[in-house]
Amino acid sequence: MLHRRLIQAIALALVLSLLSGCVYLRLLRFKNQLHDFDANVVVEHSDGLSLQFPNPVLRDEDFIFITNSDPTRIRAISQQPKVEDWDWRFEKKQTAESDKPFDIVFRTRFEDGMLTRIDFDEKLVEVMPENFIEEVFRSFGKAKINKLRKSATAGMKRDASKDIPLPSMSEISVAMGEPTNTGKKDKRGLWHYVFNFYNPKNRDLSGQFAILFTTDSDNMDREVAAVELTGKAP
Repeated sequence: MLHRRLIQAIALALVLSLLSGCVYLRLLRFKNQLHDFDANVVVEHSDGLSLQFPNPVLRDEDFIFITNSDPTRIRAISQQPKVEDWDWRFEKKQTAESDKPFDIVFRTRFEDGMLTRIDFDEKLVEVMPENFIEEVFRSFGKAKINKLRKSATAGMKRDASKDIPLPSMSEISVAMGEPTNTGKKDKRGLWHYVFNFYNPKNRDLSGQFAILFTTDSDNMDREVAAVELTGKAP
């Protein structure tokens, strides 16, 4: 009996590891698609900013696996074919009661279970130009992956994107409120905004992304020097 249970446990662990491996394989394929952005992604500006994926590789179940959570909201669009919009609401981590709350909602569309579209919150587009958001998303094709921390980091610098206007810290703070924390490094200012996604059923922390703005001047009306974005699974 014990021998049989051991075999069953090993078999179950093997199946789970294979399932996890499939998820990470699809994530790698998605990263490779972003690396060849123009061949795999259609950028739509007509009604806000959205990215469309003609050759989808990510599944809705991958998002559930990564976050260990359902989305904030699911809206059925059609049944034949099955089309759903999943909303993911990220709340800014506040450090003072006086700081105004700020949240960002990302909408993902799934057709027959495959990710075909991401819509960006208008509030985010108001803070950062659409071309800038597109460029940051492109950079995820070269993102640094930390498997131990389950995170991916991408970024861009002002010098490398002269044709794309970057926001100033004045514009950012007016829209998003005070940063979660600030600091200094090599005489540069660091402005760190942390956003948390909470499981809608139990409010457990189920995902996080952070935006790090770097400034090289005390002039808050000047464009930021660099931006780094990190996404992290729980």
